[in-house]
Amino acid sequence: MTQPIKYQSHRKSAGFTLVELLVVIAIIGVLVALLLPAVQAAREAARRTQCSNQLRQLGLAFQNHHDAQKHLPTGGWGFMWLGYPDYGFGKGQPGGWLYNILPFIEQQALHDIGRGATGAARDAATRKRVEAPFEGMNCPSRRSTNVYSYTSTSIPFSYTEQFERCSKTDYAANAGDMIQVEAFGYPAANTAYDLAVKNTNWSLYGSNWRSAYGFKYSVAASQGEGTGVVFGRSEINFRQVEDGLSNTYMVGEKYMSTDNYDDGLDFGDNEPAFAGNNADTLRTTAHVKELNRPLQLGPDKPGDSNEIGERLFGSAHSGGFNMTRCDSSVAFIQFDVDPEVHRAAGHRSDGIVPQQ
Repeated sequence: MTQPIKYQSHRKSAGFTLVELLVVIAIIGVLVALLLPAVQAAREAARRTQCSNQLRQLGLAFQNHHDAQKHLPTGGWGFMWLGYPDYGFGKGQPGGWLYNILPFIEQQALHDIGRGATGAARDAATRKRVEAPFEGMNCPSRRSTNVYSYTSTSIPFSYTEQFERCSKTDYAANAGDMIQVEAFGYPAANTAYDLAVKNTNWSLYGSNWRSAYGFKYSVAASQGEGTGVVFGRSEINFRQVEDGLSNTYMVGEKYMSTDNYDDGLDFGDNEPAFAGNNADTLRTTAHVKELNRPLQLGPDKPGDSNEIGERLFGSAHSGGFNMTRCDSSVAFIQFDVDPEVHRAAGHRSDGIVPQQ
């Protein structure tokens, strides 16, 4: 019997050729290239929103401090003095505004470390507080933590052991439109507190301050009185914000050099966050510096920030920076804001209320 003829199937095996695979990879690469900017933009938008929310919380903390103490947090004495729990919340407190608002951002325990202690115990407590991490003080577009190595080891600080790291902040309070943010005339480091209060010529404190408005219009500044809402030994209450709470800056993002995000060597970031009266935690809205040289707002960039960037508000965002006003509203201020509008928003009582 004749056997049926069997035909062998020659079906083509499934799979990609090398050319097809390369085409698919190229298409995927193009899609990723198209989507990546959108993904990055979405991430930056989320970081900017988080930064804005943190500044909103700072604004509420400032207001709660005002409710409790009848004035906004003081700016402290000088950068060689840190915050100490036994010296209250006013002019007698050497520490800066960030130390003073700790009880109002759920950090009462951190504020009170070493209360009542003296001598070596107080020094150890101050170091412990300075080195302690806590959240909400750094813009996520710039850096992710608030504790960094302390590298300016040649500077002495009062009432503390030598620390190897310290908390930092990306936010600065509005000291006004002064051409110089830091006040001269504070007590030397390691002076006994009682002697510092008694022997310091406080009438000369801040005698170097001069308003950019006054500089422009030849108006004499009140000696020892800043034009903003937080500065050295300030006790500003909302009644003194004569231009209106919604028109006056309170606290916002500070400019930094991109070279120094993590090493603590930026001129506006080289001290502990709890130090008093210095450019690390205070900024001005002056649009000129000495000799009427203009100051230009802009995003963080490489280079030395000494004498220029350390005076300015700014950010790691593109286009502008977040700023909380005295009514706790948060606005995104464009880098190309009119310089006079920006200056006036820093001066609490010059009578100029331009359109924002």
